[in-house]
Amino acid sequence: MKQFFRTPVGKTLVFLLCIAAVITSALSICGVVYALQEAETVYGSSSKEEFMSDLFLRQLRYEGYGPVSIAADYQKYGEGTGIRIGDRGNVNIKVEDAEGNLIASTDGAESVRDWKYSLRYQYVSWNDENGDNEYDIICLDNNGGFDPRNENTSITGIKTYTVYYSLKDGFPEFDEYHLINRFGPAAFSLRYSIYVIAVLSVLTVILSYVALMFLSGKKPGTEEVCPGPFNKVPFDVMAAAAVLICTGGAFLANDASGYTEIILGIATAILILCCFIGLSMSAATRIKQGTLLRNTLTAKAVMFAAGVLGAVWGLTKKVFAYFLNALKNIPVTWKTALCFVGLTLFEIIMIISLRWEEEQAIFIFVERLILFPAVIMLAMNLRRLRDSGRALASGDLSHHTNTNGMFWDFKRHAEDLNNIAVGMSIAVEDRLKSERMKTELITNVSHDIKTPLTSIINYATLIGEEKSGNEKIDEYSEVLVRQSERLKRLIEDLVEASKASTGNLDVEPVPCDASVFLDQITGEYQEKLQAADLTLVTKAPDKEIRIMADGRRMWRIFDNLMNNICKYALAGTRVYLSLEEMGDDAVFTFKNTSREELNISEEELMERFTRGDSSRNTEGNGLGLSIARSMAELQGGTLDLAIDGDLFKAILRFPKI
Repeated sequence: MKQFFRTPVGKTLVFLLCIAAVITSALSICGVVYALQEAETVYGSSSKEEFMSDLFLRQLRYEGYGPVSIAADYQKYGEGTGIRIGDRGNVNIKVEDAEGNLIASTDGAESVRDWKYSLRYQYVSWNDENGDNEYDIICLDNNGGFDPRNENTSITGIKTYTVYYSLKDGFPEFDEYHLINRFGPAAFSLRYSIYVIAVLSVLTVILSYVALMFLSGKKPGTEEVCPGPFNKVPFDVMAAAAVLICTGGAFLANDASGYTEIILGIATAILILCCFIGLSMSAATRIKQGTLLRNTLTAKAVMFAAGVLGAVWGLTKKVFAYFLNALKNIPVTWKTALCFVGLTLFEIIMIISLRWEEEQAIFIFVERLILFPAVIMLAMNLRRLRDSGRALASGDLSHHTNTNGMFWDFKRHAEDLNNIAVGMSIAVEDRLKSERMKTELITNVSHDIKTPLTSIINYATLIGEEKSGNEKIDEYSEVLVRQSERLKRLIEDLVEASKASTGNLDVEPVPCDASVFLDQITGEYQEKLQAADLTLVTKAPDKEIRIMADGRRMWRIFDNLMNNICKYALAGTRVYLSLEEMGDDAVFTFKNTSREELNISEEELMERFTRGDSSRNTEGNGLGLSIARSMAELQGGTLDLAIDGDLFKAILRFPKI
């Protein structure tokens, strides 16, 4: 049964049940309200005929006021009797005065032989306290007579009329009497059961509506939400269309008459119910999907407006930042002058608006004339001090601050800046002298060490080549040669690192194709990478990328980086070497997975004598990366490192040409 109600047929049945229940509940609730208000008429009638008679009398009572008013007006102006008051639909009427004279009647009243209903009315006219003429009509059979004892009234006339009524056979005209005759018997028969019908219909409305909300978006055999074709239409558009359709139906029903008006009214009510329930089901489906608010033109308009406001706010911030930056770039002297002038103008406006005394205004004006030159002089002194500080910060130690025209603390501060420049010049000169001495010491000592070291290597090699028959002598000779070569490389690296850091290394950049270096690396390091159980993966662009570089120095950079990879990369992994074009730069990227844990920062790795292998089990002196960076900078490039977990990345960047 559950699966059946998820089908289109099942949903349609529940939908129709809900509409029928709503109509029934609305009619039954109206009947209950009427029965409670007119309990004497509804429950006091002993038969259907008495009930119908009471209903007709109730309507006839209101019908009689018009003819009585017409009759009284004609008599008031003495225009005679036998007045025709036109056709009154399904009822014939005649009006007689207290003496039984015919005063007014409807068309066709003379053919009536049986006047079934009659009511007496009293027409009372008076002058109120303002002297205005007023009148009232009282149905004596219902409300009693008029009480003239009000002191604010002056009775000018009281007339009594009897109105006779006769209903036409078959009720040919469509009016209230026709409807009473048509639906009155049914209302009488349902006067007790209407309460049960109202309760049951209201419960059916609630249950069927809740069931439709649960069934919306559901299909047999699945628990997923399955939206219908109308769910793609924005919800607010559907709601607006439903309101327009229902409004059009209401206008059509209002312009009709007779049974057409009733039929169109019922159709409009059903249409409104269908639209409301359909919108409710669509809303329930969208709520289950979480798209009720998102899939509306209103939400999209709000988001668009928010985007526009965000853009306007962003533009406003940029404009404000632009003017703020422009204000910052204005010289301090002009800033001071503008602020001073602005403050003075503000004070002038305040003086005018507050109507200060003339003496006060003159005093403030003279005060400003005296303060303005002093403030401008202070601003000029501050500007000179600021320019001196910027010159020192940029490294211009030869800058001298002119103290002419300065006084008090400004002059002492300028002298302090000049003294700082002198002291920093002396310190820099001492530092450069110390660096030159270190470089010369390393160069001279290295030269002096290399000569005996070369002899040691040569003689150790010769000893190893001698046939002594002693295996230990061969082993010792091999160790001597290997360690001597390592010492020789250390000395060469020290000299090269010293020259590179001080800029004493000869560099001759020439235009070259950057991808050529990748080809050289692939050829030169293929065996070393295989020995270290590493796989090289290269990536180069299809087009040529040219840079200015010294081939010898570039090869040393690549050699140092690739040696590090062979020493410290994890065996069985891939090594990535790529060349990319990024903006105006050619970028070489070296990536590998480290064998050891890299719990060290990038800057620490760049320092001299720092090694990634904390156990120091591998050959190396910790100078390779430092030398590579210095050589890259000497050629106008940069070398940066990046560490992400065990991923080591070296980024070599050179400007394109």
